[in-house]
Amino acid sequence: MDQLESSTSKDAVWRSRLQRHAQSGKTIAAFCRDESVSTATFHIWRAKLAAAGAHSVTPAQPATFIDLGAVKNTAGVTPAACPPTPTTSPAGIDVRIDLGDGIVLTITRR
Repeated sequence: MDQLESSTSKDAVWRSRLQRHAQSGKTIAAFCRDESVSTATFHIWRAKLAAAGAHSVTPAQPATFIDLGAVKNTAGVTPAACPPTPTTSPAGIDVRIDLGDGIVLTITRR
């Protein structure tokens, strides 16, 4: 096994180990004792993989809910508490949110 393959294999083992620790609810000391690894090695690998992760592109978690606040249609007047982004017309309210990557969310109330 060459050095790159060995390094990749160790990375995978430690990623798995760190994930198991996060799900275990145990302290680092207790988890390391159960896994037969030193706490120093645990901290070194956690820092190493965190630094490597900072340089890689990982998809962000999608927002499950975005509170836009209350929007009232009061004859074209936007309440002071509401942001000026909604446009009002006699037909209703249109809200457009640019989500990035060319995706625009449009909410219309008629």
